[in-house]
Amino acid sequence: MLNNVIFFDGGGSGIRAKSQAGDGKSITKNFTGFSPGELPLVDYLANLIIDFAGEVGGEIDRAVLAVATLPADDKQYGDIAKLVLAKSKVKELWICSDSVSACAAAIEKDGVVIAAGTGITALAVGKNRSMAHSLAGDGFLVGDEASAYWIGKMALNSALRARDGRGGDQELLDVACKHFGAEPYQLTHIVHQLDRPVHAIAEFAKIVNDLAVAGNNAAHVILNSAADEIVLIATTAKRECDGGPEFQVALIGGVLAPENLITKLVGEKLKANGMSIHISGKNSLDGAGVLANLGEPGVFKSLIRTFTK
Repeated sequence: MLNNVIFFDGGGSGIRAKSQAGDGKSITKNFTGFSPGELPLVDYLANLIIDFAGEVGGEIDRAVLAVATLPADDKQYGDIAKLVLAKSKVKELWICSDSVSACAAAIEKDGVVIAAGTGITALAVGKNRSMAHSLAGDGFLVGDEASAYWIGKMALNSALRARDGRGGDQELLDVACKHFGAEPYQLTHIVHQLDRPVHAIAEFAKIVNDLAVAGNNAAHVILNSAADEIVLIATTAKRECDGGPEFQVALIGGVLAPENLITKLVGEKLKANGMSIHISGKNSLDGAGVLANLGEPGVFKSLIRTFTK
């Protein structure tokens, strides 16, 4: 274990930071999350690390940044590292997707971790932890099926169809208007002009879950489709990784909380495919801590960018 490390994990709903020192002292802090395009990525992420490292104090042996929105090219990775290493006492920086931290937390053997919050990401390890395989995600513009954003978007689409007579569900329209504080024909304009529309649409997924539990068929269909997407990720991961009967499927994130209906649906569908939900008891921030204390990246080597002073 390194003497002094800091690590970060998060996405659209928020970024959590934690420190671990050799003397056992620890600091935990929450930061505002973001979606792609909402703010200058390089400056925000670099300053996040710099500020927290300054708050922790002393030399930092390693900082691990595991986030949903990653730099688009090598230059941006390098720019983040250049700022962090120049303006803080961080000696080594690792940057990776939050799927890596989730996998480090939840999968002890071969298996896949599926982390669904505002967005969704999945990472599998297989062949006796000798390979890693990323799945799904891809952001709200082109993917993120079964994420909170996707669930909220599908529900709003149904609401707007009910508004103009193309089908949809009237109850979804009613609750959407109440939730966003809008009249039916203002709803789409209100949503598009919110400060953080992706995050706000993702928050609406909680209402969709409650409606489905209360018996709304349209909401249930949306959650059932989301569950199908989750199970498709799991079965694909097992196939691509040559997984055996012990292949683990771990679920992380607010969408896949144990009490949610979608999690129950996923469990039933996994069972029909000869699989089950693996309970690790750890979260993605725990996984970022695991990475921070590794000697070498190991199976995650190809997925982690490393920089040193």
